[in-house]
Amino acid sequence: MRILATDTTGKSLAIALVEDGRLIGEIRLNNGYNHAITHLPQIENLLKSCSTTYEAIDLFACTRGPGSYTGTRIGLSTIKAMAYAAQKPAIGVSTLETLAWPWRHVPQTILCPLLDARNGRVFAAAFRAVGDHHSENQLTTIVPPGNYLATDFYAQLSEKVAGAGLISHPIWLTGDGADSFLIHNEITPNASIIRLDRIFDAPNAAMIANIALLNYQAGDCGDPFSLAADYLSPAAAERLKADKSK
Repeated sequence: MRILATDTTGKSLAIALVEDGRLIGEIRLNNGYNHAITHLPQIENLLKSCSTTYEAIDLFACTRGPGSYTGTRIGLSTIKAMAYAAQKPAIGVSTLETLAWPWRHVPQTILCPLLDARNGRVFAAAFRAVGDHHSENQLTTIVPPGNYLATDFYAQLSEKVAGAGLISHPIWLTGDGADSFLIHNEITPNASIIRLDRIFDAPNAAMIANIALLNYQAGDCGDPFSLAADYLSPAAAERLKADKSK
């Protein structure tokens, strides 16, 4: 199956073409929030470089959030339109799950993807790695994805880890919210809390393709009209309207 996957939820842009589990080509840029200008042209560049057309794509995929509201909408609307025009399925996956996915086979490890939500907040989740190289099972959720105060997320993480008897498991932090999380909780990375290299902070589009394929095989029909954003919090305008109504 040939999959085109993209991410526009943050400052970086990631696009990948994957066929039968093999990466055919990818484009990764970190030029800021200019996806409205770069997203579609870079998709066209990648397909042209790989001698592929839109009609040859079997499955379209993208991150559905959390992240930038505008960036998320750009990715979703583009993928939905292309899938509808090509009469092909479209699958959306979590940005947080995408960040954790490369390490799902590392045994006895807790993976914490974090995105900066500003003002001391993070979009975050905690997953337990499967630890089985022969399994493609989903990550086990310890703390569900949400928009948390950095201090509240740390408190929930500590409670859940202790309650599940996982205190001996190292905690790996990744994503552009990892540094904010460490600062607001005055934590210094050590043997039990590891801040992964910043080169891994941006979602990898090939991982999006991997997750999307598993979801499709598990029964997600990939209806483009059902593909929706998962912001995990109301937009600033909605929050302001709610405050004024109080």
